[in-house]
Amino acid sequence: MPFDAMVAVTRPRTLSETLDRHGLAPVAWDVLAAHKQAQREKFGPSFWYRHQAAVSMMLVVASPVVGVLAGAIYGFGGHSSALTIGSSFAWMCLIAVITGTGLIRLRAGSHWRERWIPAALLGDLGIPESIAATARLLRSELPGSTLILGELMREETVLDPYLLLKHGDECVCLGIWEDGHIIARVQ
Repeated sequence: MPFDAMVAVTRPRTLSETLDRHGLAPVAWDVLAAHKQAQREKFGPSFWYRHQAAVSMMLVVASPVVGVLAGAIYGFGGHSSALTIGSSFAWMCLIAVITGTGLIRLRAGSHWRERWIPAALLGDLGIPESIAATARLLRSELPGSTLILGELMREETVLDPYLLLKHGDECVCLGIWEDGHIIARVQ
């Protein structure tokens, strides 16, 4: 057919080819994995949270034990019941004040959460500009690619984010940062 040569089908680019063409090397997966593990250890659960059941049982058992000890020390006479009740009440108030004021923090551990983000929100999410610029460049050259923001979460606080770019079956890490300080990024 005479017009077959006019319709050339271009092969879609892969993420690896696009990175090579721009001379970019993504953050190595072992660097990301080591960083994620170190951050989970750094922001792990508190002693009180890890031993929550034992601490709760200790506090439940300790209140009557304090009352019995106070009664045994002062004898189980007619006047000891007010002292026993008073000391148990004082113990429970002390525990309530300690836990209520946050002196004993039951801080839960942190966990990693990944979510898809549109390229238009890169600047609004606090992603460093050098990482965001690379993400925009690669995203524009690879239609159908998605940006994934990974965040280390503790309760509702974001502690340590990273950015991935996924295209087809390939996925690369574009950067890791904390409080605006870049830990690793594409080079």
